[in-house]
Amino acid sequence: MESRVFYIALGDSLTEGVGASTHDQSFTAHFFQAIKQTKECQYMNFGKSGRSSGELLQFLTDSKIRDFLKRATHITITTGGIDMIRAYQNNVNFLEYVRTFQTLKQNLRHILRNTTEMNPTTQVFLMSLYNPGTPDHKLYKVANKLIRRINRLYEETAKQFSVHTIDPLDSFLNKPHLLADEVHPNDLGYKVITDLFLTKYKFVCSPFYPKC
Repeated sequence: MESRVFYIALGDSLTEGVGASTHDQSFTAHFFQAIKQTKECQYMNFGKSGRSSGELLQFLTDSKIRDFLKRATHITITTGGIDMIRAYQNNVNFLEYVRTFQTLKQNLRHILRNTTEMNPTTQVFLMSLYNPGTPDHKLYKVANKLIRRINRLYEETAKQFSVHTIDPLDSFLNKPHLLADEVHPNDLGYKVITDLFLTKYKFVCSPFYPKC
């Protein structure tokens, strides 16, 4: 394993750390503290609340960001949640949900292709979606089925680019005590996400994993 860590966090409000009491309580800050090995290690957070998968894809065209990504040893990505939230808030019909799903699929593929082509040796970790709702919501069961389908898409797409996936759905099902608001985790919720990332990190960066 490399002694130098240059960790880049890409994504939406979850990467930004919305809901955490301080940035130090975000999953990205916790993740960096766990993987850094020297004082020379670096961490840059490019999370932005409300950023859709299409907007993240556009963000990756910035030449400065591309230069950072080329140097990264570790990259985490959270994206897609706002795509589905916007569809729900707009009361779209089933056909529009399908279109949103297909657009997310295309954007995800382009995001992972761009990231891995810029830096074929970096370790990329992609988190899929969770359902922050409660069982008394009329769409709770439907949402769970839809999110499981979407999360399978994340996993299938990630495999094409040798990207590691983190699925938080079961960890957040009907657990409002992990949330700071209707959508975002609180400090405890971000600790749960951190543990999911670190479990995957420790597995793929074991001595038996050929890329580490």
